Amino acid sequence: MDLSFYEREADGSRYFSVMKSRNNRTPTHFHNAMEIIAVTEGKERVVINGDERVLSAGEIGICNSLDVHYYDVVGESAVTVVMLSEEYTARYKEFFGGRLPNFLPAGGAAEELLALIETLYARQGGNRLVLSGYVDVFLGTLHDAAPPDMRAGADFPRAAEILRYLDDNFAEKLTLRSVADRFGYSANYFSALFNRFTGMHFRDYLNRLRISRTARLLESGKRVADVLSECGFESPNTYYRAAKKWKS
Repeated sequence: MDLSFYEREADGSRYFSVMKSRNNRTPTHFHNAMEIIAVTEGKERVVINGDERVLSAGEIGICNSLDVHYYDVVGESAVTVVMLSEEYTARYKEFFGGRLPNFLPAGGAAEELLALIETLYARQGGNRLVLSGYVDVFLGTLHDAAPPDMRAGADFPRAAEILRYLDDNFAEKLTLRSVADRFGYSANYFSALFNRFTGMHFRDYLNRLRISRTARLLESGKRVADVLSECGFESPNTYYRAAKKWKS
């Protein structure tokens, strides 16, 4: 996944993906699409809106639209990740609304959902009308297994808005205090919440974002000095220090 954190591709028209992977490590990101991660082997660390769980085989993590989330492996693991754009989830939202709980324990309904995920995996790339029907069955089953919460959202309700702001303005001279002020938080409170929701300090997150964009622009053949300036690095030394820290 692109380290731009706002995963724009997942917000494309009728975006649908079912991906199997081993030892999945996915950095902090968010999108309008619904994302479901099902652990099929081992253990996976899943953090959604700052709520951290270590999921074992048969357990499921559910990311609602704009939930901020990231994954990390615990030992060895195998997972299947389902991505459903708003076009696929519109009927669910029309019928039920609310926010699905972020975690579903193993057994019972989870087993049925895991079987349906395997069906979605096998059907992707086929007849889109048939696929849409299976998605409806999956979402209906998910609703019955985990009724939505109709109350307000997470403790940090503007998290996705803040990350989108960073995605759009990463080249500016941003500081933790300036961003906290912009969104109405004290610097200390904002710092603690940001670290909880993203698993990173503000400066580290911003530098990773800038490094990701720098790498893409360097591939275009632009001058290094121009690229670094365009991505918010004040000097080559600033970039090299940030890149060294990120790689370590």
